[in-house]
Amino acid sequence: MSDPQHDPEPDAAPPVRGGALLRAVEVMEALRAPHGDAWTHRQTHASLARYLLEESHEVLEVIDDPAAHGPGALTDELGDLLFQILFHARVAEEEDPPWDIDDVARSFIAKMERRNPHVFGERPDDALEDPDDVEQIIAQWHAVKAAEQASAGARRKGWFDGIPAGIPALQTAAKAVHRARSDGRLEELLEAADDAARAEDAQDWGADVGRALLDLVVAAESRDDDPETALRTLLARTRSRLAEQPPSADQAPSER
Repeated sequence: MSDPQHDPEPDAAPPVRGGALLRAVEVMEALRAPHGDAWTHRQTHASLARYLLEESHEVLEVIDDPAAHGPGALTDELGDLLFQILFHARVAEEEDPPWDIDDVARSFIAKMERRNPHVFGERPDDALEDPDDVEQIIAQWHAVKAAEQASAGARRKGWFDGIPAGIPALQTAAKAVHRARSDGRLEELLEAADDAARAEDAQDWGADVGRALLDLVVAAESRDDDPETALRTLLARTRSRLAEQPPSADQAPSER
């Protein structure tokens, strides 16, 4: 007869994937609760905006040069970014009308299911001629998005519409070039850029440099490379390499 005290315990059920996210919501709730954290109580969407930007850049720093950071750095930085999303959603529960993290998740789910019919549609096998063709997937995404805008009564007037004004210029150019190419009108965009580069004050703002950069953006976009990411990554890794090199004996200190 076996001894119940020494019998192995039955296999425990594996943890539910995503279960830690529920605990993260509880942590955010406790911080914002009346007897929680006083600093947390004072925050609004506006006051949190700078932290969202800072945390996003810290995530990018790890992605751009992972060798310069310790193991687990990306997980840690993404956790900080998740905190901002949970925080905004918790603040929104006190608004009129209120919304919460489940509304954010539902919005994400609905958008992904609409824009990826080759995965979630009723007839996924018929959505694309070649499900491995990334260009077809991108074109499908834009087609569904355009249909959404049309049904909502919205219409994009130009290739720059809807691009946040605060994002870097290379990234703005990449988005505009991608839209123009998707519309089959890239030459029209480049002709407009040529006209702008021929302005009377062109020399005052380096029009020739700007136009050359746009050509690089066009080349990068044709390869599905993001020029902003490429340059940012190169600079981050260059900085790391220089930091690893000991200064030479005849290297003069910088005046500034």
